Amino acid sequence: MANFAAQIKDKFLGLVDRVAGCGRAGGAKDVQEPTKLHTVQRVEVRSRGGEPTVPDGSHAGVA
Repeated sequence: MANFAAQIKDKFLGLVDRVAGCGRAGGAKDVQEPTKLHTVQRVEVRSRGGEPTVPDGSHAGVA
């Protein structure tokens, strides 16, 4: 449990260090690219239903 708490503390302090922008001089070289991070997920956002019905939608401003 102590090891887990130490890992959480290190991650939290690393995040605070990144956000605050004050850290080691060579800190930028230790930062991984976003594609190599373990938390990167591909997400596709879609609407819940089918295509919306828009009456006379080819004309702008028609209500």
